[in-house]
Amino acid sequence: MTRQNILIIGIIALIIVAAGLMMAFAPQETEPGPETLSVSKAPTPDEMKALAADIAGRIDGDALATLQLGDENTTAFAALRDQLNAIRAVNSEILYIYIMRKAGDAVEYVVDADYGGDGAEIGYAYHPTDADAAFLAGFTEPSAESGFYVGEWNGTVYTAISGYAPIKDSTGAVVGQLDVDVGSVVTEETLKNLAAEAAARIDGDVLAALEPGDEETPAFIAVRDQLDAFRDTNPGVLYAYTMRKVGNTTEYIVDADYGSSIYAAAIGDIYVPTEEEPPYLTGFVEPSAKFEIYTAQWGNITATIISGYAPVKDSTGAVVGLVGVDMGSEEVTDR
Repeated sequence: MTRQNILIIGIIALIIVAAGLMMAFAPQETEPGPETLSVSKAPTPDEMKALAADIAGRIDGDALATLQLGDENTTAFAALRDQLNAIRAVNSEILYIYIMRKAGDAVEYVVDADYGGDGAEIGYAYHPTDADAAFLAGFTEPSAESGFYVGEWNGTVYTAISGYAPIKDSTGAVVGQLDVDVGSVVTEETLKNLAAEAAARIDGDVLAALEPGDEETPAFIAVRDQLDAFRDTNPGVLYAYTMRKVGNTTEYIVDADYGSSIYAAAIGDIYVPTEEEPPYLTGFVEPSAKFEIYTAQWGNITATIISGYAPVKDSTGAVVGLVGVDMGSEEVTDR
């Protein structure tokens, strides 16, 4: 579920071996306390499954099952909320952590670590959609989203990856689900700075020399691999590309996905900006951001993204292009 609620910081992690594969959760220097482990900045879906399962195993399912509407001020609720808070407090990579349960055709919040601030009260309902397969699977076995996504809650934009796992009582019955989101809050300034960082790594002289048909040259490949590496080191970055002005329009130069996606642009592919895109055009002058979440579509791929832009300059200081950095998620649909 792309959680449309609640903000958090902190949590836990683990070293776990599943089918002979060691998960990349680093051990603590000292003996870990009851709520301490560590989680990486960019965990994989398998690591998120393991993380959610580890946390779910720490929750008292019997206490959870007793909570009803209006119990937010009870000792039982406070104990579980404080436990979630203690877990997240030791790890700043955790953005959200909360517990839900099924309620008829919907699901509802039970314990939210942020209750008392922006958190949901007991019974706050969410109605799953067809896009919530991973979320719903988490009521049966550990599950996770396939990658990072962009979400928004009360004006706060964030990028995260989510893991889910069932919580059981002492009889082994499932009484709820532990949901944990690893990610970060994104501001307009951080998005601008991200684009500026990517632009500063590009050799403007090399970029300016690229022409249609140069996609197999060492110069093109070097810039493409540089964009790809930048994406890999920044969780939540979905696309990275460079563009330049050509007359009254713009064209792609280097797309980090060129050669790996049939939808990636080649040098010279035209993009005509609309009147709704002043941040994009501003990016040829100074760092800018299209901070509102929007959707874009290529063939059978629909992306939900926010975008940052920054100018690329050559050795003389002249602007020779723009770097675009899109943070978000994509969904593949068959037509």
